[in-house]
Amino acid sequence: MSKHNKKEEQFTQEEQDLEQEESCEQEQNQSSEEQDKATLYFGQLVRLQADFENYRKRVEKEKPELINFGKTEVILSFLSLYDVLLKAQKQAENKNADIEHIKQGLKMIFEEFAKVFKAQGVQIISAKGKPYDAMTQEVITTIPCAPKDDGLVLEEISSGVKMGDRVIRPAQVVVGKAPEEDPKAVKQDIKENKHKEK
Repeated sequence: MSKHNKKEEQFTQEEQDLEQEESCEQEQNQSSEEQDKATLYFGQLVRLQADFENYRKRVEKEKPELINFGKTEVILSFLSLYDVLLKAQKQAENKNADIEHIKQGLKMIFEEFAKVFKAQGVQIISAKGKPYDAMTQEVITTIPCAPKDDGLVLEEISSGVKMGDRVIRPAQVVVGKAPEEDPKAVKQDIKENKHKEK
């Protein structure tokens, strides 16, 4: 082999060696960068986990405080009702109490209840005279009625209550139920109607 070919081979070999070294360095750099990223992500994960644990503990600590705050708001809204009830009681205990004064006191009590309910987003569900609705009413009993009143609420034992769109207490109702017709009587009516038509 000629010197020229040997030099070329040597030069080619040196180039390959250089390329391999560069490739190794790049792989090491990539590996190092990936290791750095992994360490960074792991650190972020650990911090996130610690933050979540702190959040969970804080929520558990604040939960009873929020419940007590809600209770306080409700009690404060009922204090005016309590005051009106005390006045009505004093008036009723008065020996010279006039029935009209007692009626007026009761009216004031109901007006106060209406104010509190409205402020809290509470609605009374009126059911009497309306068709039975299983979503807002609870049937206590049924009573016989005329066929036209079948399935209607004939009596309301206690009113239903809604808060927003949610029923918090279903109305307790008495529903009318028409007597079931005797199948023999129905057949007889059909026969009689056919004879009348002829």
